[in-house]
Amino acid sequence: MALFRKHTLSLDLNNDTLSFFFPEAGNAKNHDAIADRVRSTFNNLNGVIETLTIGATKIEMHWNDDLSKSDNLDKIAAILTQGNYLDGILLLELFLSEDPDNPDLLYNLGMAYSDQNKLSHSIALLTRLMSVKPDHVNGRVALGIALVRNNQEEEGVRELQTAAQKEPENLWAHRNLGGGLMRLKRFPEAAEHLRIATELSPQDQQVWYGYAQALEALDNIEAADKAYIQTIEIDGFSKIADLARKARSNIAKGTFRKNAPGALRMDAVMYCVGALEMFEAMSVAQVQKIGFEIAMLGTRGIDVNNPESRYSLKSLPGEFSGLHLLSIQYVAFKKIAPAQDIGFDLSVEYQAALKLFKN
Repeated sequence: MALFRKHTLSLDLNNDTLSFFFPEAGNAKNHDAIADRVRSTFNNLNGVIETLTIGATKIEMHWNDDLSKSDNLDKIAAILTQGNYLDGILLLELFLSEDPDNPDLLYNLGMAYSDQNKLSHSIALLTRLMSVKPDHVNGRVALGIALVRNNQEEEGVRELQTAAQKEPENLWAHRNLGGGLMRLKRFPEAAEHLRIATELSPQDQQVWYGYAQALEALDNIEAADKAYIQTIEIDGFSKIADLARKARSNIAKGTFRKNAPGALRMDAVMYCVGALEMFEAMSVAQVQKIGFEIAMLGTRGIDVNNPESRYSLKSLPGEFSGLHLLSIQYVAFKKIAPAQDIGFDLSVEYQAALKLFKN
């Protein structure tokens, strides 16, 4: 015989809860629609609804929990993980009505509301959690995140600093503290916490990208470029990798011009002249093959500022510096796709090369 535990649950019906949980009920508060929604939500759990009353301002229900089955909070967590926030949050709200100081309920509900950008709800719940259980470090991290998301960066950073001090190896404390400090433009502190986060989670691509941004903000360009490379190596096909490539390209552009004694880089001009001469005897298909191969190589990163870095191609014999390759690619795309932006501006050098080539 199954053992049951009786729960008395309730939820206020107001404009906020109606619009969030029961949009199908409309302003007329369609009680049948609300009841159907509640019953459907509780089908996710093991138990029986004994009574369900939909009043003018409140839902009240008695629900019997089948204790022989798995824990309901685990089931709710699974519902949230699957992206079903409305059902998960509704269940948490109802259970919290019976046990308003339950740390697990406050924590999970606070995080869920934060993920749904209902930040005032999240902050209120997580602040209550801190008063109930001040040593709940993950709860403090969640509160810090919600505050930062709510543009209360100073308050959020303080909570995250406290969490990091209490648990020096808490990845999420350092990860989000670094992000909050970046928003406050406190770059040295941000870089330190993000560095710690990379050590705690070496395969966390988001952390490496944030660390690279902090180093770049500190004008530590060489270290930033290495961190962007690490970001790309973790997963070269992600959106973050694309952002890291763009950042590396911008670094290369900036450094490229800084290293030039004037506005024109003669080494790039001569590389472009060589490419123009080479391509004159080639078919469009051959030029395309070379240009695309360099473009593919560029997805893994080409160091344009280090003449010692050498690269090889299947479509061309020999070894090339990064700048030499990009010059060849630039000329190739001017022939096969003139409007295509390769992500590196050699237009001045290309025009100078054309004049030399025609002469």
